[in-house]
Amino acid sequence: MSLQTFSHFLNIQVLIADDERMIQRLVYDVLTQLGFRNITVASSGRQAIEHLKRQPFDFVITDWRMKDMEGIDIIRFVRSSPESPNPRIPIIMLTGNTEAHYVFTARDAGVNEYLIKPFTAEQLVRRIRAIIEKPKAFVEAPAYKGPDRRHRAEDPPQGNDRRRSKRRSPPK
Repeated sequence: MSLQTFSHFLNIQVLIADDERMIQRLVYDVLTQLGFRNITVASSGRQAIEHLKRQPFDFVITDWRMKDMEGIDIIRFVRSSPESPNPRIPIIMLTGNTEAHYVFTARDAGVNEYLIKPFTAEQLVRRIRAIIEKPKAFVEAPAYKGPDRRHRAEDPPQGNDRRRSKRRSPPK
C-alpha cells in the first residue's frame, strides 16, 4: 500500500505508548510514511506520562493493555490530573478489546478515536486524519472531559421546546 505523504505533518509531535515492539514499529512506520518526523515512543504507561509531563505533544496513540499501567489510565491522567499539561490533547486508543463495555469505558474516559487490533495502516490513517483535520469540539463538564461524543453535526435544540421536537401523542 502506498501512503500519501503530507508536508503539514512534519512539525506535529506524536507520542506512541505501547509495550509491544512490533506494534511500536508498525505505528512508527505508518507515521513516518505519512510525513511525521517528531515521534516519541514510550514502552510503558508510566514512561508515556513522564514524556507528557516534559514535552508538548499534538496527539497520543496508546495501547490499552500494558504491563505497568493501562492506556485507559493514561487517558484519565491526561483528561483529569492537575499534573496534565494538556487535557485537550487528542488520543487514539489501540486495543484488542472488542467488547462494547471497553469501547464505552474509553469513550467515557475521553478518548478521541478507538482502533481495534489487528488494524490496517489505512484504518490508522483514517483515525489520525480525523483528529487532525476534523477535530471534535472539546467538552468540559463536571462528570466528563473529552471530545464531544455526538456524531451529528447539528446544534442541540434550544429553549423550552428542545424536548418537544419529537412530540408523541399522550397515552389514552
